[in-house]
Amino acid sequence: MLIRAFIAIELSSPIQQELERILNHLQQSSLRCVRWVKPDAIHLTLKFLGESSPEQISRLTDEIHQVAAATPPLELQVQGLGAFPNLKRPRVVWVGVQAPPDLFRLQKAVEDAAERAGYPREDRPFSPHLTLGRVRREASPGELALLSETITRQPLNLLGSMNVKQFVLFRSDLRPAGPIYTPLAHFPLNG
Repeated sequence: MLIRAFIAIELSSPIQQELERILNHLQQSSLRCVRWVKPDAIHLTLKFLGESSPEQISRLTDEIHQVAAATPPLELQVQGLGAFPNLKRPRVVWVGVQAPPDLFRLQKAVEDAAERAGYPREDRPFSPHLTLGRVRREASPGELALLSETITRQPLNLLGSMNVKQFVLFRSDLRPAGPIYTPLAHFPLNG
């Protein structure tokens, strides 16, 4: 049986609380064209794995333990609100992550380990962010303009910092009410 999986950094409680506050404000702005993410489901994805066999997951876990053992803990700062690909054509609403070079090294090491375990490389460059919501395909031009204006009017200064001491391999089960994420393995940073 295949398992839908990804590797991510869990957020600290203070950061989750700040994101919940921002989400509540955005949801009150009559932005019905966005499917908002539940605050407790927001994470910093390092690698989306997709459908994986238990054997692939096992090989990957062995590789990832080595990555974590060689990686020191790091600190992230969360700030800024934006949209991909841009504010004129928003598809994903995000909060930014100001990341030290160590985060990019960690993500590359995870990407390399995943490739050794048989996963294809991601073709887009790593852009650290926290997804708050995804714009519905049927959004009207007026709704998109309102969303862009709302994002522009909401400059987010520093929401907080967090120390990253581990990352997690998650299983993702898609449900009508939203995905359910179950940790499969934790990888402490020991470098």
